[in-house]
Amino acid sequence: MFLFLTLPIALCSGYMIGNDSMIKTYYEGIEYYNLEDGHFITENELDLNLITSIEKENEITIHKIYYKDLLTNLEHTIRLYKIEDRENINKWCVHKGNLPTLDNEIALDRLYCENNKINIGDNINISNKDYKVTAYISLFDYSSLFKNNTDSMFDANKFSISLVNEAAFNNISNDNLVYEYAYLYPNRLNDKEAHDKTIELSKNIYTKLLLNGNKLDSLLAKEDNHAITFTIDDLEGDLTMMLIFGAIIVIGLAFVFALSIKSQIEAEAKSIGTLKAMGYKNGELLVQYLILPTFVTLLAGVFGNILAYTGLKNYIVSLYYHSYSLPLYTTFYNPKALIYTTILPILMVLLINFLVILKVLLIPSLNLLRNQLIVKKNKRIVKLNHRIRFIPKFQIRVVLQNKGTYLALFFGTLLASIILLFGLMMDPLLEHYKGEVIESQIAPYQTILKVDIDNLDGEKLYVKTIDYANDQIMIFGLEKYGNNSKYLNSLNISNNKVVISKDLKSKYGFKNGSAIELEEKYTDNKYSLTVEGVYDTTGTLVIFMDSAYFKETFNDYAVSYFSDNKLDISDEFIYKVISLDDLIVVSNQLADSMGRVFILFTVISIILFALLIFLLAKIVIEKNQNQISMLKIIGYKTFDINKIYNVSTGIVTMISLIISTFIAQFFIKIAWDIVLKTKMSGWLDFYIAPYLYPIIFGLGVGSFLIVYLIESKKISKINLALALKDSAL
Repeated sequence: MFLFLTLPIALCSGYMIGNDSMIKTYYEGIEYYNLEDGHFITENELDLNLITSIEKENEITIHKIYYKDLLTNLEHTIRLYKIEDRENINKWCVHKGNLPTLDNEIALDRLYCENNKINIGDNINISNKDYKVTAYISLFDYSSLFKNNTDSMFDANKFSISLVNEAAFNNISNDNLVYEYAYLYPNRLNDKEAHDKTIELSKNIYTKLLLNGNKLDSLLAKEDNHAITFTIDDLEGDLTMMLIFGAIIVIGLAFVFALSIKSQIEAEAKSIGTLKAMGYKNGELLVQYLILPTFVTLLAGVFGNILAYTGLKNYIVSLYYHSYSLPLYTTFYNPKALIYTTILPILMVLLINFLVILKVLLIPSLNLLRNQLIVKKNKRIVKLNHRIRFIPKFQIRVVLQNKGTYLALFFGTLLASIILLFGLMMDPLLEHYKGEVIESQIAPYQTILKVDIDNLDGEKLYVKTIDYANDQIMIFGLEKYGNNSKYLNSLNISNNKVVISKDLKSKYGFKNGSAIELEEKYTDNKYSLTVEGVYDTTGTLVIFMDSAYFKETFNDYAVSYFSDNKLDISDEFIYKVISLDDLIVVSNQLADSMGRVFILFTVISIILFALLIFLLAKIVIEKNQNQISMLKIIGYKTFDINKIYNVSTGIVTMISLIISTFIAQFFIKIAWDIVLKTKMSGWLDFYIAPYLYPIIFGLGVGSFLIVYLIESKKISKINLALALKDSAL
């Protein structure tokens, strides 16, 4: 019982401590690193007078943070910033090494270096020039490495931010120079104030730039910046998940405690009756029986929290550092973790023990001495078919007599199955998703242009992106589809109707005839589109329209091409290229960052499952010691008794495991849909690989065999005199 308590307490406490410390570090970092309130990108550089004018009219402070996106020899994107531009806003955190001082030195993101095994002192080739890596850093406005805010998932494997000195930055061609400006309000605003202010700010800057012959390419408030918000949303969401996980564990413990205490009381009923007959009061006996389980729970809480602060907390933090580009953190004492993982279990144990023990203590002493704990009722005995052989019939009787214990075993197995199935399902789910994306990819390349260019080698379309709930939906205005298209030959669209991707249908439940209501952020533009069908493509949330209807509906859009190869045009005309790697980045990143979490869930669920079977099998054996002793007297060997008791437990365990696995699948599916629809952008179809079922069953059988060997030894040690002793009494 001590182990059964210590393990979940250590896990929950470690997770809460690590998670809470990361959250507090994050919010403190907003001021410490002087995080922007937002940023905007312009087509051309702003002169000082225009910047001053915008600052005065909108009561903001503007900082230049220009960057250049360059490619490595591995086709990875490195985003270069000047150290000097980030001394007062969106500051850096150095994890190891020193910032570059020479024009051939560079500081790279810590997580990118970890994923690509880049060490301090190594050289990295960027745009055909070698740079020496002098530091691992993180930038607070890139805690999640989103290359573009429209990306469905960050990519810490093929994208990195970096810092170089001014000379190194200026030595690089300005072909890829992006004019980005971060802004700060005089005071931090809440979400509602920031939203209203952003709408006003975007309109003012847009108009101001237009009057000065410039153009606003984009404006992004920090509340809408996935590179900033994705991390904290995940941290806070994980805390909720762990609290739910802890609650499930506590419920499971309650079942085990209730049965364990009940078994103990039944075994000691005659002793309790004797003590009561000798004059001991109920209160004295109650205190006596409450001391040990309370002390064990307290000890488990102390050891669990020691493990949490010394070991598990660091492991949990390492999971986050393997997923996100977080700054250095500080461990904070978490009183909530102590309350949730120690005080609440103690109160639970006290309450359950109190109710069970009190119920027994209120039974008259004579009844206790006779071991009559239950008022006998004229219960109908279940008749078993006379053709059933003795051993199977005995096994059925054992199950019927211990149905409460086996019911708890079923609920415990269900708990373990939920955790185990979740831990095992993710890797094959991501591989399945990747396969579907590859199979349903529209074209090898989709290139979005900065300007309209005709007669390129590919199929032309028009593209617009609009926010919808937690997602950004891409809208394609197609010039070619159906029989006229090489890439969308099975797609048919009627006039003034739209077709949606399979993922969009799955996430939001749109069907034929549904109206999709869209609204452009920071504008008054609203659109209503009628769905007439679903196109089988995975990996994107897309609406397909005829180009004529598209142009009639939208005024502002970009030109794009589907093609077999990269377009043969200068990079200065290209806004974005979407290839297969971009479509499967979700599965790659989740597999990389969450792989350790899946392993943790799997290991913990197996341990909990084995402990649960052990405790409940132990209860069954202890409860039936007299019967086992009698069987030994009449000549039954340990092997035969094992067949009656341990094999009965094994059969119930295997049946419970099979049933609970399918029930667990149902519960996980519900939770999966809720989380993806409310907390995450994009969509991943729920999928469980068929080969997982025999794996889960095999793990269950393996766990039971270990318990079987332990309990077999216990049965062999039961004394034959026990039955005669009780009969004499």
